[in-house]
Amino acid sequence: MPDPLPPTQIAWKHYYQSVRRIVAKFNRNHGNYRIHDHEFMEIAVIAGGTCLHHSVLGDSRPGPGDVFLFRPGAWHGYAEVQGLCLYNCCFDTALLGRELSWMADEPYLGRLLWAIPLAPKQHGMVSLHLPDKEFNRCRRLFDDLCSLAREDYLSHFGDHLGLLVQILSLLARNVVEKPGAKPHRAVIAALKLVDDAPTEPWTLKTLAGRVNVEPTYFVRLFRTVVGLPPMAYLERRRLELATTFLRRNDLAVGEVGTMSGWLDANYFSRCFRKHFGMTPSRYRARFMDGQKLPQVARAGTPIPVKRELARPK
Repeated sequence: MPDPLPPTQIAWKHYYQSVRRIVAKFNRNHGNYRIHDHEFMEIAVIAGGTCLHHSVLGDSRPGPGDVFLFRPGAWHGYAEVQGLCLYNCCFDTALLGRELSWMADEPYLGRLLWAIPLAPKQHGMVSLHLPDKEFNRCRRLFDDLCSLAREDYLSHFGDHLGLLVQILSLLARNVVEKPGAKPHRAVIAALKLVDDAPTEPWTLKTLAGRVNVEPTYFVRLFRTVVGLPPMAYLERRRLELATTFLRRNDLAVGEVGTMSGWLDANYFSRCFRKHFGMTPSRYRARFMDGQKLPQVARAGTPIPVKRELARPK
C-alpha cells in the first residue's frame, strides 16, 4: 500500500538559510498545524501538553517524553492542541552520506536512522518514549543546540554537529528493539555510496563490485541490515529527491526523473506511482493546490516503544 500524500511539503529553504544544515528551535506555544511532509530529516520531542498527532503510522495523543523521527516523505500534522510545546531539530539529508555516514556502522544508530524507519510498516518514521532521566538530558542538549542559533553558523558547525550526534545517540539507545550483530562492512560502505550519490547510475552488479561482495550474497546482507534490498533502497532515496524537484514549476516531469537518477521518464513515473499511488504530475498538482487528505490512513503497526503514548486525563 503506497504512502498517502500530504497536502503540503515543507521545503528546507522555506524555514532556514541555505547555509544552515542543522537547525533546532523550541516551540513554546505550538498551534494546530496541517498535515505535511519535508525534504529534510526531522526530530520532534514533546516537552509539554498534548495534541491529536496525525502521522503515517496512524493517530496518537503524545505527551512529554514522546519523540518522533521522520525521514523525508514521512507525513504528520498536529490537531486538537492542548498546551503543546515541543523541540524540533531538522537536518539536511546530505549529512547521512557524509558527516553522519559512520553511524551506519554502529548497531544502535544505524537502526535509528536506516533500518527502523525504512522497514515497510514504518513508512519513514520512528516513534519512541524517553524515561524521565533521558528526557531531561535530551532537553538540555536541545537547549544548547537552540542557543547556537545566536552564533555564527559556519564557525560553530562542529558544535551543531556534536550536539546532534549526542541527541541521536540518546534516542537510539531508547528504542525498545535492540540491534543484533554489527552490520557487515560491505553494507555500511554501500549505504555511504548511495546516500552520498543517489543519482549515480548504480546497478546491483556495480554496487556489489564497489564493496567487493558477490551480488546475491550482497542482497542478503543488505536486506538484513536495512530491511530493503539495495536497489529498493536506492529507489527510495531517489524518490525522496524527486519530491523536492517536483515542487519546482519550471521542471518537466521527465527532467525531474533525470535529475533524480532515472534515465527513462516512463519508468520514473511508474516507480513514483507505485510508491505514492499517483503520478508525479498529480503529486505536483496536489502540492500546489494544497488539497487536504480525505482521511488519515493507518499505515501499520510501528516498532514498539517503552510505553504507550501518553493520553490526556
